[in-house]
Amino acid sequence: MKPIFRRDFLNEHGLRFDENLRIGEDYILLASAIASGGICAIEPEAGYVYHLRHGSISRVLKPEHLTAMLAGDEKFLKRFSLEPRATSAQRRRTQSIREAASFLTLVDEIKKRSFGGILKTAIDNPRALKHLRMPIAVRMRRFARAAGVS
Repeated sequence: MKPIFRRDFLNEHGLRFDENLRIGEDYILLASAIASGGICAIEPEAGYVYHLRHGSISRVLKPEHLTAMLAGDEKFLKRFSLEPRATSAQRRRTQSIREAASFLTLVDEIKKRSFGGILKTAIDNPRALKHLRMPIAVRMRRFARAAGVS
C-alpha cells in the first residue's frame, strides 16, 4: 500500500515521518493520520510492482529495527487515543513485532548452536517457532530444484 496524503492535513496535525525508524515509518504516519481523523480510501488495483533488491533495508530485518518499531508504536500510543477495535489491531501489530524479535533471537541462538538459548527463546515466546517454517520452506525448495524435483 502506498498512501497519498494531503500536505495541508499533515501540516495541520503536525504529522511527519519518524526519522528514527528505518522500517515501519510509513505505518506510523498512516496510523497517525487516521488517528487524527484522516480518511483512508483503498484502491484495490495495484499501482506498482514491488521488488526486493539485495541489500535493501526492507530485505534484512535486524533486532535494532524491531526495537525502534516498538518504540515508535509506544510513542504513537502515547499520542493518540484509539477506539477499542483500533487498540486491538495495534496490540496484534505489537505482538507480531515481538514475535519477529523472538524469531531473530531464535535464529541467532541456532547459529551459535546454543541449545540453552534456543530452549529459553522457545519457552519465552513459543510462537516464534512458527516463523521457522519460512526459511525451512525456502531451503526445501532450493534442495528440490537442485535435485531436479518440481
